[in-house]
Amino acid sequence: MNFTTRAGKLYADATEIQLRGVSHFGFNAQILRPQFLWAMGWREQIAQIKALGFNAVRVPFVPDTLHSAAGEASTLHALNAELVGKTPLETLDVWLTEADRQGLYILLDLHSISRRSQYFHPFVTDPLHYDLATNGDPGWVQTWNRKPYTIDDWLIDLRFVAARYAHLPHFIGVDVFNEPRDRVRWTDPPVAWKPLAESAAAAILAANPNLLIFVQGLGNANFDGRERAGISINWGENFQPQTYAPLNIPGDKLVLSPHTYGPDVYPKPSFSAPNFPANLAADWEVLFGQFHGAHAVVPGEWGGRYGVGGTGAKDKQWQDAFVDYLIAKGMRSSFYWCYTPNSGDTGGILADDLTVREDKMLLLRKLWGQPPAPPVIEPPVVLPATWEGQVLALLTEIRDAIRAREP
Repeated sequence: MNFTTRAGKLYADATEIQLRGVSHFGFNAQILRPQFLWAMGWREQIAQIKALGFNAVRVPFVPDTLHSAAGEASTLHALNAELVGKTPLETLDVWLTEADRQGLYILLDLHSISRRSQYFHPFVTDPLHYDLATNGDPGWVQTWNRKPYTIDDWLIDLRFVAARYAHLPHFIGVDVFNEPRDRVRWTDPPVAWKPLAESAAAAILAANPNLLIFVQGLGNANFDGRERAGISINWGENFQPQTYAPLNIPGDKLVLSPHTYGPDVYPKPSFSAPNFPANLAADWEVLFGQFHGAHAVVPGEWGGRYGVGGTGAKDKQWQDAFVDYLIAKGMRSSFYWCYTPNSGDTGGILADDLTVREDKMLLLRKLWGQPPAPPVIEPPVVLPATWEGQVLALLTEIRDAIRAREP
């Protein structure tokens, strides 16, 4: 399939699609395989994601996923015996193939240059800064070859995944890098995000022209005096420079993919305002919502504990307000963070006991424009055709007849 965008909508060939997405992480972590395979089967995870109503999955990965001989040893459930001995890349191959077979759209996300932590430093060529960022230990950032990860390495890896999975019909796109921030600016030194994102798009589309290019915003202000100041920004949320220095990426291939979170993840000053949560929509509009229509805007991460732990009711208020904003804008495609429960500040669609958080699913179905799941109606109890059952039925008829005659 060829994936495109037009007037803020997403298309697979000529058919408009909605992405009802969830992130499933693990290929970006120490284990270099999906989370919770010590308690669940990998095929069963994919099947459950599909059964819950999701039709898309965002899969974070790191360079180690592509290059390491093995992930760290961990116990695999008996249902995952076929993964024993597979490299992380081989595991990714079979996982994506099965997700595609089950009809899930696949978004690959190059999440970090390290499986140990979230780093945005392939683009910082200053060796001193690199040493400081890694505590003087390049192995802390990069474990498969213990060398600095360069821009060329990044582009090679993006081309590699774009081409390797081109045969999967539901492979929809690549999220070029997760949450650029710190020293990153839109067009200015020390690290200019706009030309980097454009280079990534060119590399991916050269390898696989059917894909969409998901680009995140800045994780901080651009500090150029041209954007609206005073708005607190989540990592990956700020697209304001797109108004005056737009990305030179084909418009029918570009997806703006902001990340935004509530008080469970990042305590913005706006969350303490007396008019919270009514004050939130104005900031979302400035940071990314204003571009909807001219571009497809698909939030790539949002979520939280939704009232269970964390900041309690306040995070639920935030998520409810965000869904209301997305519905009002007509932005019903997104990727919720995340599927499994072991994301420390957000939890998951699954609770700690691996039961489904139906409250979160109810919220997502509202966003998707779907009715709530129908209640389970128990069938009537039919008594066996024994003399006891016949006697009970007769007595019931007599009782009902007497009641009908009562004044």
